[in-house]
Amino acid sequence: MIRKGYVDTSGGQCHYRYIEGQGTPIVFLHQTPSSSLMFEKLMHSLEGMNAVAIDTPGFGHSFKPLGQPMIKDYSSWLIEAINSLEINHYHLFGHHTGASIAMQISLMEERSVKSLTLVGPFLATAEEKMKMKKNISSNWSPTKDGSHLKKAWHLAGEILGAKNDLDLRQRETLDALGAHHSAEQIHHAVWEYSDIDAYKKIQQPCLIMCAKDDVMYPFFNRAKEINPNSQTQVILGKNLELDLDTESIANKFKGFINKI
Repeated sequence: MIRKGYVDTSGGQCHYRYIEGQGTPIVFLHQTPSSSLMFEKLMHSLEGMNAVAIDTPGFGHSFKPLGQPMIKDYSSWLIEAINSLEINHYHLFGHHTGASIAMQISLMEERSVKSLTLVGPFLATAEEKMKMKKNISSNWSPTKDGSHLKKAWHLAGEILGAKNDLDLRQRETLDALGAHHSAEQIHHAVWEYSDIDAYKKIQQPCLIMCAKDDVMYPFFNRAKEINPNSQTQVILGKNLELDLDTESIANKFKGFINKI
């Protein structure tokens, strides 16, 4: 059974969901503009393991940060949340934005993080990021005519990849609508963060997974060049791999951490 709770941080309360089991806990960090809800299916597939998925500040039911936080700020809040849960050693698993935050946490908490699993990390150069920035919009703020609802529906279905899975599309649409301002905040933080520089410094064993139609796939094959601690696996599911290729991801992940 997946249970839910809140923990206090210096910025506010973070919401999390967890499932109790055996062994070293797994901490999950989601993509933008999703929430920890995106990991429930995978958590069920990893039944028997300890797993915690946390809503990043600004998303799901966690507090809404003020100003312009950077990746180190999000990481610090999430480290506080993890420490409040009395999790001392853990496997860290991040997807897209969650991958950037997971890398930073791994550097800040090197002794605590036993391994790092990243789905679609943003291993782009500063120039490549600026080029992508021009083509990616996070503006689905409320409009009087309700056109923002259609924007969020299009985002969930066509860009993220839910397509005709209406339950998944509805879930991602609702998460996006609740995070219209937070998505702009955290995207700024992502543009300013050097995932490549961070990934070069990672000492823990790393598993990198990505679908060929994921927006981050053009950078996928760099992982081993940047960091020799990398293992790579191609998966399915566009930008919603955790929902659309769950069993394959669960098996690859279990095979990875069982050798650590």
